Amino acid sequence: MSVPAESIFFDLWSASYDRPGLQATTYRPIHDAVLARLEDLRPDAVLDLGCGTGQLTQRLGERFPDASIIGADLSNGMLDRATERAESDDAVANVGGFVRADAQRLPLASNSFDIVTCTESFHWYGDQEAAVTELARLLRPGGRLIIASIATVTGFADDAIQRATELAGRQIRPIPKRRLKRLLESDRFEVTHQGRIPRLGFVPWPMLTDATRR
Repeated sequence: MSVPAESIFFDLWSASYDRPGLQATTYRPIHDAVLARLEDLRPDAVLDLGCGTGQLTQRLGERFPDASIIGADLSNGMLDRATERAESDDAVANVGGFVRADAQRLPLASNSFDIVTCTESFHWYGDQEAAVTELARLLRPGGRLIIASIATVTGFADDAIQRATELAGRQIRPIPKRRLKRLLESDRFEVTHQGRIPRLGFVPWPMLTDATRR
C-alpha cells in the first residue's frame, strides 16, 4: 500500500500522541466511556479501528482476556508505537497484531468480529458511508459497534469546523448524531444509545454512539 498524504499528518503526530497530559484529558475519558458500554460482554474477536498508538487496544485486551484483539490504523507512525506497546513487558498476550488499513477498504474477513470500537477517527474518514458499510460487513449479526466522534450541536457548526480544518490542511468531517444514526440504521445497524462524553479542556466533547449489527 502506498503512503497517502493524509497518513503523514498522523505519522508526525504519533511522536507526541502518548503525552500523559494529552491522554489524560483528551483520550482517557473516551476510552473509559467505551469500555463502560461493553461491560458483561464475552466476545471472541474485537477490532479497534483507528487504534492510534494502541492505548485502547491494550485496555480491550485486559478487559477481554479470552478474545483475540486486533488494531487497525492508516498511519505507520501510530502502528509502530502500537507494536512497541504490544511487545513491551506489561503488554497483554491476546493483542494479536496490528494492520495498516484504510477504514473504507479493510483487508479483514466478513462476519469476523463481535465488537468494533472506533474512537476519535470516524470524523477523519473521507467516505463515512463506505466506512459504515465496511463495519457492517465485518461485524457478526448481534455484534456491537461503538463510535466516539467529534460532533457539535448543530449541522451548521459541524460545517464550520469542516471548512476551517480544510483551510488548515487536514479536514475534519464531524457528523451530527442524528445524521450518524440515520447513516448507521440505513446499513444493518440499530442505534441503542447516543450521548456526550465529558472531558477536560477546550476540546469539543465527542458523541458516543452504541449500535448493534442486525
